[in-house]
Amino acid sequence: MAPHGAGMNHTTNPTQHQLDDLRSEWQIVSRTKEARSAVAIVIDAHAEVDLAALLIRDLADLVVLLEPDSALNQLARAQVVATLLRLAPLHHLIGRALLQTLLPGVVSVARRLHWGASVGEEPAVFLADLITATYELIVEWGGQQRPYAAPDLLNALRCRMRRRMDSMRRDAALSLDDEGRPIEPVSSEDPDPWESLEGMLRELGESLDPVGAAALYGREVLGYSYRELAVMTGVSARTLSEAGKAMARRILR
Repeated sequence: MAPHGAGMNHTTNPTQHQLDDLRSEWQIVSRTKEARSAVAIVIDAHAEVDLAALLIRDLADLVVLLEPDSALNQLARAQVVATLLRLAPLHHLIGRALLQTLLPGVVSVARRLHWGASVGEEPAVFLADLITATYELIVEWGGQQRPYAAPDLLNALRCRMRRRMDSMRRDAALSLDDEGRPIEPVSSEDPDPWESLEGMLRELGESLDPVGAAALYGREVLGYSYRELAVMTGVSARTLSEAGKAMARRILR
């Protein structure tokens, strides 16, 4: 998981204002009585880590705990994020806490998609759409148990926005043939790598190595380095590298 404040210093002014506004809003709502009630739900339900022993008073404390320099290790942070997604339907501020935690990753997705420049979108508008889409995904997926909740959500966000951008490009490029019929342009985009990779992984069935799958998924689909994946999963970069390469060799047989 990316650092809570990472990747936010080089955006354009309008996008920086949006992020600042979200942070300011979070500072207010995350310390309220409602936020204390929400964090109590998380503490009671999260068996992997004794959050109460860490003196978590409200959701503001919890989100700070998800930063890389906190008292939690990488694996524990990933487990807490997974718990937030699972509990999101129980309290609206739990979903908001998850959104706040994912904001650096949302900015990374925006950069990977060039801030919507290829479809003529303003960066601020594109970022607003990404944030909205992220929250929609949290609502849609709320209640699910996903060990790699953060990378799963961010990958789904990237794929969803890329499909939308492809649709916008097709609409803009739509032309008519000599008889007035619409010509569907050929997309210059590569197909989503997860579509074929997912099928290959499914064929492996129950023999699937979860570490290898996570490594291959994160590396080939999300484009993260093994070092970044190690921060997200709590598994060493070397182990992820070896497991991912072994999984790739199995697929390519």
